[in-house]
Amino acid sequence: MAAAREGKTAVVVVTAEFEALAHTMAANAGRGGLRVHVLPYPLETRPEPEVRAVAAEHWPQLLATIGAAE
Repeated sequence: MAAAREGKTAVVVVTAEFEALAHTMAANAGRGGLRVHVLPYPLETRPEPEVRAVAAEHWPQLLATIGAAE
């Protein structure tokens, strides 16, 4: 939220379990338009290779969410 308040590009990365909370917290802080990138839930119980695959799959989407190009 501090980065967004300063006008910097900001994206919140959460798992699906916390998506609604992220939007609510952003709205409560006056940042209803804050970009939120959602990863699958749960991650902590998945084997490392699967988590790495999720990361590789979501990386291009995350870059697009922040407006960056790979």
